[in-house]
Amino acid sequence: TVVAGLAGKIPYEKLTNRKVVCITNLKPAKMRGIESTAMLLAASDGKEGDDETVELLDVPDSVPNGELLSFENMDPCEPDGMLKSKGALKVWDRVKSKLKVNENGEATYQDDDTERKLLTSVGPITVESLKESIIG
Repeated sequence: TVVAGLAGKIPYEKLTNRKVVCITNLKPAKMRGIESTAMLLAASDGKEGDDETVELLDVPDSVPNGELLSFENMDPCEPDGMLKSKGALKVWDRVKSKLKVNENGEATYQDDDTERKLLTSVGPITVESLKESIIG
């Protein structure tokens, strides 16, 4: 079960019957009394409250469910175990702060002068319209 605070941000029709990008090795958290076992990733324009625009990351339809994603020009690796400790969660926070959508609408990891696309086996993860935005 995944619980996300997207009410009023993304219409229900755009949340159902689609592929999504989730982080599944974070410690489960209770939201509204329901245990959420993953974090859904979405692009945001960075505004606060009702002014924020949010868009789910797009995964190509032909990607198998549960596929482990990778970053461009990096060797594939096994995911870390569940991130429970404060130190491990700080690492995730640092990684998350570098997840961005580039000017082409592609999800990327941007470190210093290097941009690495977030990739599936059939191509990049993209967004429909929120170019040059943050991912969280």
